Amino acid sequence: MLEILASRHSEWVSLAISLGCPHHLAEDVVQEVYLRLHKYSESVYHKLIYPDNEVNTFYMFVTIRNTLRTILKGENVFVPVDEFIFEEADNEPDIEKEEAFSRIMTKIQNEANSWGAYHSKLFNLYFMTDHSMRNISDGTDIGLTHIYNNLKSYRQAIVKAIGEDYEDYLNGDYEQI
Repeated sequence: MLEILASRHSEWVSLAISLGCPHHLAEDVVQEVYLRLHKYSESVYHKLIYPDNEVNTFYMFVTIRNTLRTILKGENVFVPVDEFIFEEADNEPDIEKEEAFSRIMTKIQNEANSWGAYHSKLFNLYFMTDHSMRNISDGTDIGLTHIYNNLKSYRQAIVKAIGEDYEDYLNGDYEQI
């Protein structure tokens, strides 16, 4: 089973990256998926491998996604920028893009921090975690409509504050950020 999966290894790594996995963790996530699938190989083999030895791509997608979520919840998701650039320097040809993205995220975080403790925490709780508006409402006794209206105003403030920088990022003008 592992040989069949390994034949498409680069595809699984690309899938992990497309799900939001940082480049420096993608290989580790896929290796963890292999270990988990090997551990439960008897029960998952018929779900994962079709009779003609083709891989069930959707099953791999779900497994990679779930493994990635588990790993990211257990770790600090925000890796310091200098460490990230150092680890990726040999493998990532477009460091400029990563640095520009980091600058944009820093600007967003600075903008959110300027709103005061309540609004900053609400922004971070929704946009930087997996919590839904309903989960936040249930856990904090803040009305769902109030949360929705605040998040809408946060989006507008972020677009106003860094909209041009984000456009520059999308256009590849990283030096203008």
